[in-house]
Amino acid sequence: MVQWPLFRDVWALGPPNTGYPGSFPRGLIPRIKDRWWGDNRCWLFSGAYKDPNAITVDINPAVEPDIIADCTQLPLKTESFDFVMLDPPYSPFEAAKLYGLPHVSLTKAINEASRICEPSGYVVLLHRIIPWCHPRENAHKKRLKPVACVGVYTIAGYTNMRALTVWQKQ
Repeated sequence: MVQWPLFRDVWALGPPNTGYPGSFPRGLIPRIKDRWWGDNRCWLFSGAYKDPNAITVDINPAVEPDIIADCTQLPLKTESFDFVMLDPPYSPFEAAKLYGLPHVSLTKAINEASRICEPSGYVVLLHRIIPWCHPRENAHKKRLKPVACVGVYTIAGYTNMRALTVWQKQ
């Protein structure tokens, strides 16, 4: 159940400037830092993003993550991070075309992110959908309380709206 007040906003950000497909819009990370940043961070589906003070996880060894792993079966300790960010491919087409990879189960990935998130920590998802609940949620996901939903788009010609969904683990 959603409890109010839920932080709601729309952020118009700059286009990515990394050249890597699926990179974060310019300005996204500073906005996240202002509200939900943690000291012990984990980036799932990290792609080319680098955070020298965090663990990056991606299935693609070419992007040189700290850990090469399927984000639905993480080799990480339960409740070991206070900030977990997910930015998976948004569709089977994008997973195949942009990365040459199969599409991942969003429910399984969120369950794993919830498992590795410690109590009071945040799970943050950037996607085109807003997944509040699912019948296959694990016990860790059921402990997440939604705290924010932010529309995110880039100011650059035609673009799409994404949702930044943020939960805090109880």
